[in-house]
Amino acid sequence: LSGGDSVEARDWPDGSVGMEETWSVEIWGVRGAAPAAYRDFLEYGGNTSCISVDCCGETVIFDAGTGLLELGRRLRKKGTKRVHILLSHLHMDHICGLYGFPLFLDAGAEIHLYGGAEEGRLGERLGAALGRPYWPYDATAFSARVEVHEVLPESVFRIKRGKEGDKAELTVRTLAGNHPGGSLLYRLEEGERSIVYGLDCETDVKMSAALQAFARDGKLLIWDANFTDEDLERCAGWGHSSWRQGMELGRAAGVGLVLMTHYSREYTDCFLRGQQELAEREDDICRFAKEGMVIRI
Repeated sequence: LSGGDSVEARDWPDGSVGMEETWSVEIWGVRGAAPAAYRDFLEYGGNTSCISVDCCGETVIFDAGTGLLELGRRLRKKGTKRVHILLSHLHMDHICGLYGFPLFLDAGAEIHLYGGAEEGRLGERLGAALGRPYWPYDATAFSARVEVHEVLPESVFRIKRGKEGDKAELTVRTLAGNHPGGSLLYRLEEGERSIVYGLDCETDVKMSAALQAFARDGKLLIWDANFTDEDLERCAGWGHSSWRQGMELGRAAGVGLVLMTHYSREYTDCFLRGQQELAEREDDICRFAKEGMVIRI
């Protein structure tokens, strides 16, 4: 697959879904740790983690890596005024796209930021990271309405979809990830549609059991393929996983499609191409994310 290709998630109970009901998942950033803005990283992409979901008109964004900047430009061009950004954690590669996010300066915009509960300090910590002296202006300069929501692991919250008075809702479930400093995994669902976002999580026996239950029958699992199995052995405790672990989880949980992402910034296009060919020969449940890719569920 090349960036910009459209992929259909499979295994709908009735065999098909009308296009007017389809969610559109778009990939804006695929790297972990730091951007990789070099010639050998253009095919898969060099931005850090950011994936958007158009939920029939409501925009939900997983993480705010550098890919958020291009997404923000597109949203401004489309005239989108309300977004929900679900942060897995506050490590810099997952929030650095908030610097310069254009909707912050749109007086008509409404931005909801969700993240792990920090004892009432999530907004304070985001403000400290995004303000002076690290950036020319801080949150006091934002024209948009910005709301910060602290979220606990193993909890459920809802996002209203549509216009005021519309009773339609998106459900979001959370799970604590295994990552230094902690992380949140998200499951976004409505009716038969479900997306599980599982980045920055290292697996063990206990975590694997929790992940299987969390991802059960999901249409799309977005997985942390930061390392190969070989590299994972020497990086134990770093809070990441491999594409093979994601494939095994997808099979065990009955997931329709597993999307690998959050690649090490050391993995070139050539290297990832080889890993993708190996993975897809083993099981066609697996795809490797490229910036610009669109998945419809």
